[in-house]
Amino acid sequence: MAKVLFHDHKLANILFTDELPSGGAAVQTYGWIHGLLANGHQVSLITDLDEEEKMDIKSEFSDLEIIPSFDYSKGVKWLRWVTHRYPDTYRKIKKINPDYVYESIPNWGSYFLGKICRSLGTKYVLRISNDSFLDDRILKNYTKFDRYFLMKGIEMADIILVQNDYQLAAIKKYFPKKNIKKISNPIYVHEPEKIIMGAEKDYIAWAGLFQYQKNLKLLYQIASALPKEKFKIAGTLSSKEDEETYEYLGKLEKLPNVEFVGFLERRQVLAFFANAKYLLNTSRYEGFSNTFLEAMMMGTPILTSEHVNPDFLISGNNLGIVYRSSEDLSTKLVKVDKPAYEQMVSRVLDYVAKNHNYKLVAANLMRLLEGKETLEAESSRAQVDEVVLS
Repeated sequence: MAKVLFHDHKLANILFTDELPSGGAAVQTYGWIHGLLANGHQVSLITDLDEEEKMDIKSEFSDLEIIPSFDYSKGVKWLRWVTHRYPDTYRKIKKINPDYVYESIPNWGSYFLGKICRSLGTKYVLRISNDSFLDDRILKNYTKFDRYFLMKGIEMADIILVQNDYQLAAIKKYFPKKNIKKISNPIYVHEPEKIIMGAEKDYIAWAGLFQYQKNLKLLYQIASALPKEKFKIAGTLSSKEDEETYEYLGKLEKLPNVEFVGFLERRQVLAFFANAKYLLNTSRYEGFSNTFLEAMMMGTPILTSEHVNPDFLISGNNLGIVYRSSEDLSTKLVKVDKPAYEQMVSRVLDYVAKNHNYKLVAANLMRLLEGKETLEAESSRAQVDEVVLS
């Protein structure tokens, strides 16, 4: 059995009994951790957590070794990576002595993490969490300095994991000789029996951080074009402030068919999707939206634009509706009768069980890391649940 160390500063937000907002990369890592633990592997986590905060960790993480990351205030300013963060991280990884170090999001610190892994002889695995890291969109949120070290960090990885064909092609263009693997995201639900499946399904759900990437302008246009539909919006403001998001938040609040439900924890998100007719995605870009999988677990089809349909996931498998504009979505929704909707519900449940079961996908992750072929998806939920690495 392998020893895997996850390096994810933001995963702590999901660990707390009282959760804090987290991004899709943390949700994905949450699935990997539970899948690997279920398959008998030894798993550790370095994340932003004070020793005192360990008392507030959920009971479901009792088998997970959690190590607080470095102290952000220590070290000499502008030289903190050299004077504190690098040696602190080095000592912790050396003590754990993992077979693999997995990082959830590439960043300029990835270069230093890669250097540590190389010096310790540990395999460094880096997951590409968003398409925007690989083209000019990165310049919107990162300086040229950050981008330089981010790309050097990706180059340091022994194994690069991508989510879709766009990422695969882009990484191969930058690093044609690197070991690059495409693998689906896992989805894990803690105590699914406590989540009541929706009966009424009387609204369209939207969930995410309120920021430019999520395109609240398009959300407003769609809610305005469908006045007879009820929309429920879950989320909170991102730290990445922008004028467009503020403007359209204000406009959405004035629509009579829109209700804001605030920040939801993992279990609340699933119940929120269970009672929705559809999950609406309006993002300008994504790597692979974990909300798709969470909604499908609850039997909720997807409404998404042509910009967020990775590898034709939704259109190719008939898991919902892919639209070009608010008018196009309105036209397509009218054509969905009850039998067609019920077929979509059946397809999303079947698809997510066969292709994103956390145990199966975690088993495939380990096989990829070990240089083996992945396991085929099983033909039923019962067979999928039996996939365990020996």
